[in-house]
Order: sequence, then C-alpha cells, then structure tokens
Amino acid sequence: MSAEIFAHNPRTLLHIAPYLRQKSIPPSDIFARAGVSPSALLDANGWVPRELCFKLGHEICAATGDRFLGADIGRGFPLADLGSWGQAVTGASTLRQACETAAKGIGLLHQGTNLTLRIGRRNAVLEFSFAGRSSVDPSLQFLGSLAVLRSVALLAGMPAAVGACFTQPHQRDDHRLEETFGAALSFGCKSNGIVIDREILDTTICSRSAESDGIDPLEMPTTLRDMIRVGLPYGGVTVDNIARQLKMSTRTLQRRLRDWGFSFEEMVDDIRRGEAIRKVLSGAEVAKETAFTLGYSDQAHFIRAFKRWTGLTPRAYRVQVPQSN
Repeated sequence: MSAEIFAHNPRTLLHIAPYLRQKSIPPSDIFARAGVSPSALLDANGWVPRELCFKLGHEICAATGDRFLGADIGRGFPLADLGSWGQAVTGASTLRQACETAAKGIGLLHQGTNLTLRIGRRNAVLEFSFAGRSSVDPSLQFLGSLAVLRSVALLAGMPAAVGACFTQPHQRDDHRLEETFGAALSFGCKSNGIVIDREILDTTICSRSAESDGIDPLEMPTTLRDMIRVGLPYGGVTVDNIARQLKMSTRTLQRRLRDWGFSFEEMVDDIRRGEAIRKVLSGAEVAKETAFTLGYSDQAHFIRAFKRWTGLTPRAYRVQVPQSN
C-alpha cells in the first residue's frame, strides 16, 4: 500500500475501550472527543484515519495522566484478535517465520507504517516506525504497537532473550517501560524496535487460536454491524434477537461486546447516529421516512434523538453542515 495513506485497522483499537472501563473512564466520552465512532470498531474491513487514532491516544493520555498506558493496552492485546495478520503470525512454525510474516503483512493493520526484520551477528530487531509526519502525538499507538510486536517475539517462550530499543534518550520515569518490555532496554538508538537474541530465531513455536463459541470472532464484528443496520426498520434490534441470528447465547454476545468495551445499546445508538447523519445530509428522505428506517416509532422520537446526537434538528443540521462532511 502507498506510504502516503495513513490509517489503522479498527481491530487495533478494540481493546482501548475495555481498558478505559477498568480505569472507570467512560469510553464513549473519550471516543467522542477524539471524533472516533464506536461503531467503526465493528467494521473489520474498514480503516480509521491515523490522525483520529493519534487524537484518541492524546485524549486517553489526558484523561489518565499516564503517558505509558499504550504499552499496558498493547501488552494485553491477544494476537489472535488481530484478524488475518494475527492468525498468520501465530500460525507460523518458527519465530523467524512469525517475525517475517508480521513484517510482510503489517499493511493489514496499519497503512503508512514501516516494519522490518533486521538480522545482525548477535541480535535481530523488529524495527517499527510510522511513515510521514503527524500533528498529533502518536505515543500511545507507538508503545501499543511495540508491545504487540513483543508478543510476537514471546511466541518462542523465552522472555529473557527479548528486549527493546528506543531512539529517545533515557528519562527518569522510563522504568515504567520495564513492566511491558522487560529489563533489557536500550535508549538513544538509531531505531525503535523489539530486540531478539539471534539464537532463538529458529525456535519452534506453538500455534495459538482464539476461542470461537460457535462463531468466528474475527468475522463477527462486521456481521453484527450489518445485522443491526438491516434490523432497524423492523424493530428486530434487540440483544436477544441478534444473538439468536448469530447462533449464540445472549450472555455470550453481551460478553463479547463487553470485551470490546461497549454495551449493545451503545452500539445500536451509535449506528443509528451514523446512519441518521448520512441520511439527513443526503436529503433523500424526509424526517418521517428516516425515523421509520432507523426503527423509531414516530418522527418526534427521531428528532429528539438527533438533537441529542448533534445539538441540532435534522433540518438545521442539513443547512449548517457542509455536504462534504
């Protein structure tokens, strides 16, 4: 993919919301301030502009006061949750193959990212960087990405042979990085990356797979989003009905959504909001028709919801917001 395109796969954001809930911070508020729609996380084949991802990281750091939390989030991110990239990496036979697969397929996760496996006489380094420049601090996503890459190196089961290198000079509170990357840290280096003892590159690794609960979790997000959209006009969007269509229990569906950090009701509301704004700006339907297609019992309920989302009535919104938005 072209290095001029900068975007992240929504899967790379999936574990941010549950982490915020653990910190008693409402994820919806943080995502809204960053301009990232929670329902965008349900589009496994979509892309979130990198500037929005970096802004999301900025908002999270501002809310928590912790500049290292990206590493904490990345450390707890199962590789199997990263779609076909994660499946290919964890399905490799050796650590060398896993690292090469990670580097070759990085475009499945990030557009506009550089990941290279460089092998020296004593160590190999998975060098990582974001291409281009950004007006927003990328620290959270940077540390999160490095933490995920360390998980790739740890597939060999030898943490003592894995370290990390950073271009930044050593700072007083960098000891926090040891919690994620171990004690073998180097600062003031030529590149940022995960350092691996060359001797373990050909170590055989065990293939790992995600629990499916009767449905492939890597495919479920898009399926769920589409089911909600299709069911809105017919009053069939309840957690029980959607779970039945997915052939899983209501409790399992609720747990999956909780793992993503949002409730079923929050996801339905966000999908309605996105659809409502799109329909209002297109001008193809009157408010009464839009209300029906979004599952509202009458026009008044829809207008109240729209004012809650945007602060404006549908008519005022169409007048004040440029059509290009």
